[in-house]
Amino acid sequence: QDFMSLICFCERNFTITSYQGQGSVTQTQGQLAKLGGQTVTLECTFSTRNQYYYLFWYRQKRYGAMDFLFLIDYSFDEKNGAGRRFSAQFSKSFKFFSLTIKELEPTDSAMYFCALREDTVRRLIGSPRQKPTPLAFSP
Repeated sequence: QDFMSLICFCERNFTITSYQGQGSVTQTQGQLAKLGGQTVTLECTFSTRNQYYYLFWYRQKRYGAMDFLFLIDYSFDEKNGAGRRFSAQFSKSFKFFSLTIKELEPTDSAMYFCALREDTVRRLIGSPRQKPTPLAFSP
């Protein structure tokens, strides 16, 4: 068996609170080490008062940019940007969002981040009563 180790997450009890909203995410697992070929589940809890929100998983390899892995929203719509080895579990009632990576590879070694985005714009229902006036500029 391959004895590479997967190093992931940040420090223990890592919490990010959003600037504008009341939401926050917490990752409590700290650093994890796993062998190649194993499965790992990364856990995230979240808090929000907003009914419209989006949860993300990102990873950052050493000295690299943030890579999008997974997105799920309040209506359970999912987007997987990472491939078949990656899956997520979401519980709206328990405020829980986890990422599972199967068949670990050396390239999976990275810092993994859970993130929350709250929608602050309400959707317009119906059509406007008056069309906007077009503006024309002459040189």
